[in-house]
Formats: sequence, structure tokens, C-alpha cells
Amino acid sequence: MKKILISAGEASGDFYGAELAKEIKKQDRGAVITGFGGGKMRAAGVDVRLDPVKHAVMGFWEAAKTIHIHLNLYFKAMDIIKKEIPDILVVIDSPGFHLPLIRGAKRAGVKKVVYFSTPQVWVWKYKRIYEIKKYADLAIVVLPFEEKIFRNEGIRVKYFGHPVAPYITGKTDTGKAPGPVGIFPGSRENEIKYFFEDILKACELIKTARKGTRFVLFRSDTIKNELIEGRLKKHPGLKVRVVKGWDLRSRASLSAAIAKSGTVTLELALLGVPEAVVYRVSGFTYLAMKFMAKGRYVSLPNIISGKEVVKEFIQGGLKPEKLSAEILKLLEDRRYAGKMKAVFAKFRKKQGNAKNVVKNIAAAVLKEAQA
Repeated sequence: MKKILISAGEASGDFYGAELAKEIKKQDRGAVITGFGGGKMRAAGVDVRLDPVKHAVMGFWEAAKTIHIHLNLYFKAMDIIKKEIPDILVVIDSPGFHLPLIRGAKRAGVKKVVYFSTPQVWVWKYKRIYEIKKYADLAIVVLPFEEKIFRNEGIRVKYFGHPVAPYITGKTDTGKAPGPVGIFPGSRENEIKYFFEDILKACELIKTARKGTRFVLFRSDTIKNELIEGRLKKHPGLKVRVVKGWDLRSRASLSAAIAKSGTVTLELALLGVPEAVVYRVSGFTYLAMKFMAKGRYVSLPNIISGKEVVKEFIQGGLKPEKLSAEILKLLEDRRYAGKMKAVFAKFRKKQGNAKNVVKNIAAAVLKEAQA
């Protein structure tokens, strides 16, 4: 009977951790799975001992203001690991939380560590790869070109595809009435506070130009409903429908999306949804990120392509007028949206055996646990 601990530090990791846990249980009913995560992992039957997901923040200054909370989470997590010593620790993304955790876990006697969905070292903070090399027994990457990067550093690495791949439909336009515009305002409270109002103002401009436009807001489990509803009440004319959680299949019906920079931008790309990317952080955090980042882009579709595929509206460049104009162009100019979809289609082709991505990841984790 193998003891497996899965750790997720933010909303997308919670979803991936839940999917992984369900697949592990299918392959090994005797596996005992505990975890650090949120509602998705809990709903998947994981014995969640700690919830780092609800405390996730983005940015140096934002993290500094809550450092006492994150230190407390780390020490609680290490206490659990030291008491239980799982056979294998699987960490998902969130390097700020997980790099110290895998270091501490190895020192505490955990024999096997798997890093699933590794940090994007090819964008910034490349030195993190050396910590992964030192403390992780296996890296499972989610983008095809990452495999070579990790292998060149002498790290055991496997690539099976992106965890969102099983939800890819490969749909094309049907000529039917356009679907709604999706709103993805973020999974952290500071994101809602920094730029959600500008998104809503942009939506009002879109609605004025296209009166029949519908909006669906995808609220993360980590965001309290009142935080969203309080702001929506200021814009009653929008009549935004709010759905909760990671319903990936429903995203595929969107005509376009406004998405905060992060994992969701790649997920939408893989689903073939044209999008505009938004983000804003504190001035200090932005300057620090600009200094350390290797490229000129912040969204994953652009970083992966090495060129501007989707428009980015960042910091002072996030203006409701500009954002609304881009979404209207995606809705009304089929050729313009089609070029973006063509690039997204190339992303999908690289996903390999999409239906078996999570199944193969689970098999790799179980094999590692038994080694």
C-alpha cells in the first residue's frame, strides 16, 4: 500500500491534482492519497490536510505582505511530511511554495519526489532548474520543448502532453449563433482587486457595440462569490452569468475570452478559443519581473510562439477601450480570429495521445513510487 502526497499551491494545480488523484485510484485502489490543495482535490477523494490554494498570490510585493501566512503554511506542511513520510511526494507547479518543500521533504527522508508541471525556467529564474535537479527524482513537463531543456541538464524527465489535452475537442466554427465571451479574472484576490473593474468596463463597451453579446464569468473556487458579485452589481446591464470552477468543456463553446495572464491562457489556446490577455500587479513587482524575465511577452501562447499571437494588455496598457476593441475584432473579423486559431491548432497537434495524458502521468507516478 503506497502513501502518496499530492501538493498543489494554486487553482490550476488543484484541478490537475484532482485529475491525477482520480487516475491513480483507478490504477491502484490500495493507494493512500493525502494532499495539500483545495476543493477540487477534496472532491476527488484526496485527504486534504492543508489548503495553500486559498492563500495564493502573484508578485513579489504581494507575496512579501503575506509572508507570515506562507511561512506558516510551509512549516505546517513540513510537520505533516515529517510525521507521515509518504512514499512519494508529487508537487504541482507553484515553485515559491514547492521548491522549499521538496528540499525539506528530501531532508526529512522522503525517498521519491516528482515535480509535475515544472516552473517555466525558460522564461525566468533559470537557476530553479538546478534545485529541481538536486531534489526531484523525476520531472514531468507539460510542454514538448521543455523535455529537451531538462534532459540537457541531466534531469530525468518525461513529457506526456498537457493535462488539459483530454478536454480538447478540435471543434471548428459551425455557423450557428456565436457563443458567449468568457471572462477569466483570476484565481487570486489581489488579481480581482487590481484589474477586474477594467474588464467589466470593457465588457460594457462591447455590449454597447454588440447588444446581443453574452458574457460568462468563470469564477475560481479560490475566489469568494461576494468578491465577484459586489463588483457585478455596479454593472447590472451586463447580466453576466457566473459559473464556478474548472469546467473545461464549457469553455470550448466560447466565441472569445478575456483572460488573466497565466495557465488559463494556454488552456484556452489548446481549446481553440480566441483571447485577449490582461494583467496588472504592483509597480514594484512589475519592474522586478521586467528585470528578470528573458522575453518581451507574458502570456504563454506568445512565449511559446516567440511572437505576438494574442494581444496583451498589461499594467498601464490595460485600458477598457483598447481591450474592448480587441474582443470586438475577434468577434467580428473571422479572418483575424482565424489566424489566431490556426496557431492554436498547431499547439494542439503537439499534444500526442491526448486522451491518455493524465493516465500516463499517473502510471509514471506509481512506477516511481514502486522503484
